[in-house]
Amino acid sequence: MKNRIHTCFIHLVYYDRTKEWYKRVLPFDIQDEGEGYLKFDLEGTDLVLLQAQADSIRPLPYAPFFMETENVEKTSQELKAKGVKVDDIESFGESIHGCHFYDPEGNQLLACELS
Repeated sequence: MKNRIHTCFIHLVYYDRTKEWYKRVLPFDIQDEGEGYLKFDLEGTDLVLLQAQADSIRPLPYAPFFMETENVEKTSQELKAKGVKVDDIESFGESIHGCHFYDPEGNQLLACELS
């Protein structure tokens, strides 16, 4: 194996509806989209939305990765302005501050500022 994570997947039960939320909320261009998948154009690790192959999925009780931001306060405010549920900003050690936010299916996402 290589020392690299290539792709992160988010499986969505209500794919069509929830992918539109991601398109509206995340400030990323779309690299590719097809039946049951959407791939964002990001630097480094890919982020792919997939149609879940189940009628229900219990969201993880934590965010499995974070999206880096240069200003977590600004990111938090921008998300709130889009109607997104956003938790308070918290510290994760001395050099990382972030806020959790949630998609319509309850998936926990995380935006962090590194200082």
